[in-house]
Amino acid sequence: MNIFKKSYKKCERVITDKTKIFFTQKHEKKLRSQLKNYDFSIICSNCIGGIIYHRLGLKFLSPTINLFIYQNDYLKFVLNLKDYLEKELMFIETDEKYPVAKLGDITIYFNHYKTDEEARESWNKRKERINYNNLFIIMYDKDGLSEDDLAKLKKIDCKGKIVISNRTYSNLDYVIKIPADMNDYEKRYRLDTDKFTGKRTFEKHFDYVKWLNEGN
Repeated sequence: MNIFKKSYKKCERVITDKTKIFFTQKHEKKLRSQLKNYDFSIICSNCIGGIIYHRLGLKFLSPTINLFIYQNDYLKFVLNLKDYLEKELMFIETDEKYPVAKLGDITIYFNHYKTDEEARESWNKRKERINYNNLFIIMYDKDGLSEDDLAKLKKIDCKGKIVISNRTYSNLDYVIKIPADMNDYEKRYRLDTDKFTGKRTFEKHFDYVKWLNEGN
């Protein structure tokens, strides 16, 4: 009986994986066929930007790839983007198993890098690629930010800005409501994957190709 169950589970996993690959490739092909804007820079606070670039098969024109920044620090970062990008990363000792650096008074967690040198090289290389004339901002309504904090994004001159939230704000037209369990680490960033289609949760609610094509 145990052998049968193991065989069944293995077959189920293989079928699920192949189905996921099929639908993922189909999804990415459709997205790429619809895209008209190719030289954009996405400044984000976690892996969502890297996922979008990967989906669209494009080069990373942003340093905020494979890392995360808490939203209060991220807000300071995007409000003074050029000033912060002129500063040098200063790596610090922490209990984390990945590099962590200070950029002025904000902290950046390079959770998909192995060494300080690797993180620094990628950051410096990609920050030189930023297209300030085709800039897009993605952040989250979390980490204690208030409505007044989110309203500060109005000051930013960019092609498009989005705040992913559990709530709606009548006077902030760049907030998009995508409900999530904020106590679930895997789901609160809407990056969890459908095991059959391969789509991330945010992709079911956010037409980012249209956003990139048209702006806000």
